[in-house]
Amino acid sequence: PQSPTNLPRSPTPCPMDDERFDGMYMNMAGQLGGIDPLLDGFFGFLRRKTDFFTGAASADAAEATVLKALSKNKERAEEDAREKAAKERKRKAEEEARRARVAAERAKQQKQEDESRIVDVTDEPAASASGEGGAAGDAAAGDAA
Repeated sequence: PQSPTNLPRSPTPCPMDDERFDGMYMNMAGQLGGIDPLLDGFFGFLRRKTDFFTGAASADAAEATVLKALSKNKERAEEDAREKAAKERKRKAEEEARRARVAAERAKQQKQEDESRIVDVTDEPAASASGEGGAAGDAAAGDAA
C-alpha cells in the first residue's frame, strides 16, 4: 500500500476549496445512501490501500489528522455561514433602501401630480364661476325685460 505521504498531492493550493471532485462525491454519497456510508467507504479505502492507520508515528496520529481536517473544515463552514448571513443582511438592507427610494420617488411624483391637479381644479371653478355668473346675469336680465 502507498503511504499517505506518498499519495499524489492536489495541485490546488487549498484542497478544501477544490471542487473538481464534488460531482463524484455527490454521486458516491447518493449511491451509498448518505454521508455516513461515504465516510465509512473513504476510511475503508484508507485502511485497505494505504498505511494511514498503521504507518503513523503514533497510534493517535491518524485520529489527530482526521480531527485536524474536521476542525479546519468546520471552522471554514462556520465562516462561510457568517459570510452568507452578512451578504443576506446587506442584500436585504440594499433592497429596503431601494424600496424606500422607489416609495420616495412615487410620493414625489404623486405630490407633483396632486399639486398640478390643485392648480387645474382651482382654475376650473374660477372659469366656470365667471361663466355661470354671466349666464345667470343674462337670465336675470331676460326676466327683467
